[in-house]
Amino acid sequence: MRAWGGRTITKANFVLQLTQAVPEVESTVSEHLADYDELLVHLLMADLLRYATAAFADGRRDVTDRLLRFVDDSPAQGDSHIENAVSVSFVENFGAGKGETPAFLATWPDGLRADLKSQQDWRAT
Repeated sequence: MRAWGGRTITKANFVLQLTQAVPEVESTVSEHLADYDELLVHLLMADLLRYATAAFADGRRDVTDRLLRFVDDSPAQGDSHIENAVSVSFVENFGAGKGETPAFLATWPDGLRADLKSQQDWRAT
């Protein structure tokens, strides 16, 4: 477990931590903030899932890997708001969008895949 930039990830510093880890998402974050005038972490997580999917489809594996690693570490390094946003708005949304393929899923870190499996198992009961 590591804190990004030596700090715990919170709603207050999420954007800074994210853009330091994955500078390529700055335009996505800027667009989000312009659209909503504030950080809505759940909506941004959905945007990040779409971004990761597109980056994977474009063959930008380094970007995809860094973004997925950051999102995967966020629940362990973050407060309950961040943990919930990752689980509900990133993981739970998988499979609803274009390009969210098994090949893309195979690139997910273990923590994200375990969360998805847990959610799928829960739904099956």
